[in-house]
Amino acid sequence: MMCFNLPQRMINIAKLACVISVVSVAFSSCLQKDVYDPANSGDKEEVTLDNYFDFATTKNIQLNIDYGKECPRAYFEVYAENPLSYVAEGGQIIKKAGVSHIATGFTDIQGRYIKPASFPTAVSEVYIYSPDFGVPTLYKTKVVGSDVSAKITFENVLDVTPVDSSTRSAQTRAAVKFITDVIPNVLGTWNANSGKPDYLDASKKINVDATLKSYITTYFPEGKNNVGPLVTDNADILIKEDANVVINYFGGDTGAKSVFAYYCYPKDASTDEIRKATKHACVIFPNAHGNSLGYYSGVAVNLKYINETGNFPQKDPERIPANTKIGFLIWNNGWVNAKANGNMFYSTKSLNSDKISHTAIFAAKNKAGDRVNVITMEDWKNGENDYNDVAFVISSNPIAAIEVPDVPNPGDRQGTEMYSGVLGFEDNWPEQGDYDLNDVVMKYQSSVDYNIDNKVLNIIDKFTLAWTGANYKNSFAYEVPFDLSKASKVTVNGSEASSYSGNVITLFKDAKAELGVSNVNAEDMINQNIQEKTYTVSIQFNNPTLDKSVVVAPYNPFIKVFNSAIEVHLTDHKPTTGANNRFPSGADISRGDVDGTYFICKDGFPFAIHVDARLDASILNLDLKKENQRIDKTYPKFAEWAKTRDPQIKWWK
Repeated sequence: MMCFNLPQRMINIAKLACVISVVSVAFSSCLQKDVYDPANSGDKEEVTLDNYFDFATTKNIQLNIDYGKECPRAYFEVYAENPLSYVAEGGQIIKKAGVSHIATGFTDIQGRYIKPASFPTAVSEVYIYSPDFGVPTLYKTKVVGSDVSAKITFENVLDVTPVDSSTRSAQTRAAVKFITDVIPNVLGTWNANSGKPDYLDASKKINVDATLKSYITTYFPEGKNNVGPLVTDNADILIKEDANVVINYFGGDTGAKSVFAYYCYPKDASTDEIRKATKHACVIFPNAHGNSLGYYSGVAVNLKYINETGNFPQKDPERIPANTKIGFLIWNNGWVNAKANGNMFYSTKSLNSDKISHTAIFAAKNKAGDRVNVITMEDWKNGENDYNDVAFVISSNPIAAIEVPDVPNPGDRQGTEMYSGVLGFEDNWPEQGDYDLNDVVMKYQSSVDYNIDNKVLNIIDKFTLAWTGANYKNSFAYEVPFDLSKASKVTVNGSEASSYSGNVITLFKDAKAELGVSNVNAEDMINQNIQEKTYTVSIQFNNPTLDKSVVVAPYNPFIKVFNSAIEVHLTDHKPTTGANNRFPSGADISRGDVDGTYFICKDGFPFAIHVDARLDASILNLDLKKENQRIDKTYPKFAEWAKTRDPQIKWWK
């Protein structure tokens, strides 16, 4: 019982609420049969602590993701649908717009991620995507019970570049002549089906380690415009002294099967002379794709000098003379017979038809600390300009014959977890309410920034008071699963927060006052011009130790009626230590700490509801403004959802 003095007006309202409650019981009894008796016949099934529905729209899932030790500290995102699409023109793989991830994280130094996560209940299969260079891109798997397990390799990734097998066969049979009609010089033969060269030099293969890959992941992140100081107008390599030159395949994040080639010219050559030199170019990799060369394999090819007549010298052809410049070209989808005109891009910017640079070059360091010269190329004219489509390593003997600019070792990265949804509360606990679930309506959008060790750096919670269809003065607060005193700073709307205690943050004490409707009855609210009010809570951690898997919005949200010690929470969410709720009580049949059940009404309806919006942003526009109208009348599919417990029912539509 709530023991406090009420003004006479509130006593009259309370009496009226009792009358309404009796009518509500009659209505809810009919609904009770609908919810728990699908056949709608015979006696209604009694709601018990063994058969109640928790009305949850999220579920706890254990993630067991393993990329292998070759992919330490790999960033990944989990989606409920395929986030990628394939654009046949240019062989581009792009992320779909408007598709939101439901979980993210970094693997550990062994390439594993073993932590819990919160999923929307509707999710039965997932797509695990990594934008990192050198990490398998996309993997599809099922949710089995409360577990998602995935051992991900390049061999079992999901292929998003479907090509008809009969077409591919015809293309590859014609590939040799098709390519050499455009690029006349070759270093040898290659496999007619895959394009793998027969002239690879196994003795010069390198280890493309995770440290090297991290440079491209950091400096050329997938899907972003990475035009910057490393993208150069003068990416052609000057050979400063006579040298042997080796090209190693680094890897790539492209769907295109492109020809990679080179050309030679004197360092003082004019643009016309360079253009002439490209007519004598030589194929390095006829299919510069991981399915041909091995993903991030480091396989090697020795270059030969192409003289001004377009031929290899008879004597010592692999010796590149001093003051020679080596340029590179990428022929987008040349392996699958894409025409050369408009699809060929050069490291010599002046030769490109789109007049932009397609090449970045820099010196990185591998895990052992050795200096490595890296060339990356953008392989399409209308691409994302992320410059990570194909990458190669160039080296020389002697080493000093090639000089490219150094870049700093990439620092640690950060990730962000996102949550969003709507909360609706009834304020008549422990009695049955009118089930419009609109006495307090809150929308929320939360972000959790975390470091490469998955430790929380910053939390931004934006809670918006959207509506209050109540006559009572209701406060709103939420309990986080950690001690706020451990945070470096807590602010609400930019000001240092004083309205928190332990791990509870109170945003307001009177919803009606917050919306400027203190003297407006619930029935008259619909005629008011209500302006929503947003509260932004920032929680910072300068010395992060809190694991991000613990921080899952909307946490444990609740309201208090008349600022009493009586709290109203979501089903099976425990009251705070400051609450004065007693279980069971009134219409609430739950037993509290006795068996861990909380806020379960005997007629089957909840006292509060949370609708997760990560899969459908339109949920943030959920309309709960109809006063004294049960939610199953406002949204007829709500009862079907409760009756069948089918998470695929989108009752808010």
